Amino acid sequence: MKNKSRLYAALLFGFVTLALGACEKEEHRQYDLLPAQEEPEMDITSSGTISVNFDNANGASGNEGSLKLVDNDYNSKFLINPYRENLYLQLRFPGGIAVSAYVVASANDAQDRDPKTWDLVGSNDLENWTVIDSKTDYMFTSRLQKARFDIDNSTLYRYYRLNIKAIRGGSGLFQMAEWRLIYDPNRKTD
Repeated sequence: MKNKSRLYAALLFGFVTLALGACEKEEHRQYDLLPAQEEPEMDITSSGTISVNFDNANGASGNEGSLKLVDNDYNSKFLINPYRENLYLQLRFPGGIAVSAYVVASANDAQDRDPKTWDLVGSNDLENWTVIDSKTDYMFTSRLQKARFDIDNSTLYRYYRLNIKAIRGGSGLFQMAEWRLIYDPNRKTD
């Protein structure tokens, strides 16, 4: 009888365990999505190809050639002698991009060589240029100064030019440490 009771107890325990196990609901975890975050702006200069219409006497890769404009080293510089009033710096991109800001940096010496008046222009065909921003009589207040200019531009351009219209000293040499273009992926584009 004791064995029968134990057998019944074991069977009862098994059925109860089985019944409770069958009644358990499967648990699903639920995660709320993170709130949308803005993407950070990006310096896109290195995605472009620099060119100028007048380069340093030692060429683009020379010690003070045009490649120094986009080497991300504010202690290097692009220098030409003499400055020419129709000088431009150009960045070409593989596809259109809407620039939202740019940085121009003064070089290490001789403030009379600094750019003073310029236009930032954009194009998709190298024929038709749109003025995006202009500066007149801008004066850097120190050497190796980085000046950032936020612009209201929503148009995608493949080409950007900085047309240097005047230098601080009026004539002589031209120099500039760096030119950077900034893209904000959170801005609406045309």
